[in-house]
Amino acid sequence: MKKLLIVMTALMFVMGFAFTASADSYYEFSAYSGSGSEYDVDCYGNTIYYGGGTSVYSIDVTVPDSTKKDEPRMLVGPDTIYGTADDLTNPNYQTRTFSNPQAITLSGSPGTLNGASVGEMYIDATSIYTTGGYDSNQVYKFHKTTGVCQGQVVTTSNATPPSASFLSYGGGKWWMGQENREIWSSTGGNWTYEFTFANMAGGHGDGMEYVNGHVFVSDMTSNFIAQWSEGDNPDTVPVETGWNEWNRFDYIEESGGSSKLVEGMGFGALNHFWAGSGSYVYELGGGKIQEHVDPEETPVPEPTTMLLLGSGLLGLAGLSRKKKISKKS
Repeated sequence: MKKLLIVMTALMFVMGFAFTASADSYYEFSAYSGSGSEYDVDCYGNTIYYGGGTSVYSIDVTVPDSTKKDEPRMLVGPDTIYGTADDLTNPNYQTRTFSNPQAITLSGSPGTLNGASVGEMYIDATSIYTTGGYDSNQVYKFHKTTGVCQGQVVTTSNATPPSASFLSYGGGKWWMGQENREIWSSTGGNWTYEFTFANMAGGHGDGMEYVNGHVFVSDMTSNFIAQWSEGDNPDTVPVETGWNEWNRFDYIEESGGSSKLVEGMGFGALNHFWAGSGSYVYELGGGKIQEHVDPEETPVPEPTTMLLLGSGLLGLAGLSRKKKISKKS
């Protein structure tokens, strides 16, 4: 029995390693098609907000067992390639329920807001924050229920950055980005340039969120989300300074087809990222990226390393690798 256990363990390691798609990965869990204006996404609690211009929509999402929210829809069998129709249905996957759709019309000054695909939102307990016209670098606050404008939270006199398309808040700062991949910050006044993230084969930058002390960014048609941090990073020795891309996470779309568009990206509902494609909002997370947005959560075995032996499922956790990819200052 002891010899058999050793052989089975060795087999699991070899086969599990062979089917590891990526050590730094995440998964696509669900997609929601609502009003037909699925752009400019953000979350508050388990409510997802999306829209464009003066139209903002929201939808609540729930799962039966939140402790299993990171379980992907598919597991990989010993004779399949990740992302194919032959994948094994994961019995622990939690079906998403979308409910309580709401619509909010923003009104009042500035009158003209960023249109769909070129704007972004940030949501807190009471308010919706968004930018003005396409070339605006101001940030406006709107009542979460009535949609009435309540003034500005960022008022800047500098001419840059133009064509701002991303918006987030965290670490006591507002964060704004452009499609040319520049990221800026503000504490309520003029914007300060922070860094430019790398081209990830997506045409242009189109997603950014500040989460857990990091700035996560994505491209328009890319399956990558990159993690940027400033200053000390406990994952590296020696410690680096300045802005660095510490990790780049990728995924293979579980539902098949080509890479989805990223028309704005938010974070929060089910503690996952949510992106808008223009026709639906889809959910991303789990895997290795979850360890960086939710560090206190116990990592689960990578589904890409699971294999089928007899009638039982056995898993082996994916190998972790932490690295610095690039540096911009």
